[in-house]
Amino acid sequence: MWRNFLISFERALVITPAIKPRQCQWHAHITKASSQRSLSSSFVLHKTETLPNNSSSEGDGEYIVPYKPEYERSQSSRALMESIRTRFRFSDKEMQQIMEDPQVAKNYRKKSLLLTLDILMAEGVTRKQFVEYPWIITLEKGSLVEKISILKSLRGFRDINDFVPFLRLHLSRLRRLATSMNNEADLVTFGNRVYYIADKLHVPASLVNKYLAKRLFVLEMPLHMFKTNLELMLKYNVESKNILKDLWAFRYAPRSVEMRLKRAISAKKDKIMPWMVRCPESILQKSLQISLDDLEILGDRTPAEYIGDRLGFNAEEAMCIMNKHPQVKKVRMTKIKEVLDYLLNEAKFTRHEIAQVPRILCHSLETTKQRMEELKQHGCRPSSLVILCKSKREYSKFLNSWIDQYNPNKSIQKNEIKEENDQS
Repeated sequence: MWRNFLISFERALVITPAIKPRQCQWHAHITKASSQRSLSSSFVLHKTETLPNNSSSEGDGEYIVPYKPEYERSQSSRALMESIRTRFRFSDKEMQQIMEDPQVAKNYRKKSLLLTLDILMAEGVTRKQFVEYPWIITLEKGSLVEKISILKSLRGFRDINDFVPFLRLHLSRLRRLATSMNNEADLVTFGNRVYYIADKLHVPASLVNKYLAKRLFVLEMPLHMFKTNLELMLKYNVESKNILKDLWAFRYAPRSVEMRLKRAISAKKDKIMPWMVRCPESILQKSLQISLDDLEILGDRTPAEYIGDRLGFNAEEAMCIMNKHPQVKKVRMTKIKEVLDYLLNEAKFTRHEIAQVPRILCHSLETTKQRMEELKQHGCRPSSLVILCKSKREYSKFLNSWIDQYNPNKSIQKNEIKEENDQS
């Protein structure tokens, strides 16, 4: 023990020679350079990114941030992509869409995905379905085979690609649905409602099922009620795509559906929509009143012809003006009339000034009047209607600039404007 103690004591007495400042700097430089070379040759550095250090510490000006996994696809992900590419010639955009699907991103490490892919290909599923429904490659083999068997048992079945969205349903739910559809097969043209709807709407069955898979009640509701509502919507010229996008209208009694659609037609609605069947009475009444008011203004004219008559242009020229700002086509005619009345009769803008800025027809009339009055108080008559359509911030900037340059009482009025803006 004493021997070890003496050895430790002797080592403690060893004097370390002092290093001169220049030698110290050179030693630090060599150490840093060698460490950087070792890092640059290290495999870890290739998996990291170096960012500048904005802190005020006296250490190195750089630090290493852990590599983010999204910068490089994993081996499993690359293997899956290569396997899919060998089966289908997907573009980079399509591959990205498939790999970014939440279910695929969650399960891409599973080897069963390739087996599922092969099963679907053997059943004739096309490449379009894999792009539109990427989640189908994540289905388990056992349940997938049984689901396909159930779908093939449907009366009138033609192609598995027509029913791909239904593969997402649970087995028990799919069985009940198939039983319900087969029970009425003799009462429906083409054997089931899917092909019946596709024939009536003149759209592919695959598109029909894209929406029906989310609204299964359409396939299970009473057949007479379903057929009657569909015929009514077609009778009153509801577009096929709008019927599919809003299937909730089928849940209402046919008598109520017909009454609502008749009211819409009597109000000369240019576009009959399914929401008119199911919306509250107050909303429908307001919509119909707007249509009647627009009809009273237009008469037998189109919106382009009306605007052309007000501004002194023909219908073709007026349509070109409206195309400069397409949102004008969606503005109700009562508002357009009020804006034109104010600009032409009160504000005294010329027809060419209005035609140059059709956006003014979409702008709030109340805001337009307020800004015109404010500019008038400061002796400003805008050379263009553009400034009236600007945001609140840009308009305030213009007004302050005008006051600074041309108004003799600029300091007082500028403070008043600033106080008003702060309060608002």
